[in-house]
Amino acid sequence: MFRVVLIEHGYASIEVERRIIENAGGEFIDADRLPLAKALELCEEADGILFRRIDVTGEMIRRFRKCKIIVRYGVGTDNVDVKAATDAGIIVGHVPGYCIDEVSSHAVALLLACARKIVVTHKKMEQGGWDVHRNDPIYRMEGKTLGIIGLGQIGRAVARKLSSWDLKPIAHDPFVEPDVAGALGVELASFETVCRQSDYITLHAPLLPETRDLINGKSLALMKPGSMLINTARGPIVNATALLAALDSGRLAGAGIDVFETEPLPADSPLRHHPKIIVTDHTAWYSEESQQDLQRMAAEELARVCVGGLPRSLANPEVLARLGKPEEWTPSDTVKWQLKRLHRVGHKG
Repeated sequence: MFRVVLIEHGYASIEVERRIIENAGGEFIDADRLPLAKALELCEEADGILFRRIDVTGEMIRRFRKCKIIVRYGVGTDNVDVKAATDAGIIVGHVPGYCIDEVSSHAVALLLACARKIVVTHKKMEQGGWDVHRNDPIYRMEGKTLGIIGLGQIGRAVARKLSSWDLKPIAHDPFVEPDVAGALGVELASFETVCRQSDYITLHAPLLPETRDLINGKSLALMKPGSMLINTARGPIVNATALLAALDSGRLAGAGIDVFETEPLPADSPLRHHPKIIVTDHTAWYSEESQQDLQRMAAEELARVCVGGLPRSLANPEVLARLGKPEEWTPSDTVKWQLKRLHRVGHKG
């Protein structure tokens, strides 16, 4: 029998995970309501560990003496010390494909809401207003340039969903081949070119050392006056101070933001109240279906490894050499692309 410890989750039910682990012959321990120190003690004898939001540090990982795999509920692994896990011979699993439709749809929704000024108009209507001849003009979307930063699964889904909107799509992603972008009707370009030419920019890059603070004062200064920025990727990719300055100066006409450097977003954050920003509470990933997929797929990865198999997705493929299994893993083409993107830049997590 193997043991799986769920450190924290916040879900209403984890019966799906329990059933999957127990059906595979494992013991499932829900430590969500225990003090973290006690949960980590249980992890010292666990074969598999599951978590959601907490930072899993190198100090923690060095205590996981029996662990074969740790799995994060979600796409990113920026809250895991991936190098420490690799050094310890522990697989870092995640669930990269569970919310592609949801996040891409949310990005499109934020873009349309910003471009058509839906929220500000709704607020005006609530207050009894009616203004056909607006003081804040709205411009036609047709013929505008859509810039996509990060042409992964979600960025590609955005491109497909907007393919018939008479926009000119360009993208920056150093790990995507031109034929892949071409099949989507997307032109690859440098980051600077995307900033300069785009009327709308939507972010779909992972949080890496190279992408942290990617949208800063310098890159915002490159953007077209009156352009708009959408972020459903990771909060620290955008420098919030620089974003506010660009909105106040008129360099940007609007922004739609779902993710933030500090979450929950503080109640007094100016991002909550700025008239040119539409904010949502890191909800782009969510649907009832995506949450069910996430919980199921995360548990399946744990069970697969704990009974001697290999995961379908992992954030540290180099660990397989330490485990003597470098040739046994055959990821899908999508996962091959993702791993190339995450790890050829020396991603720590």
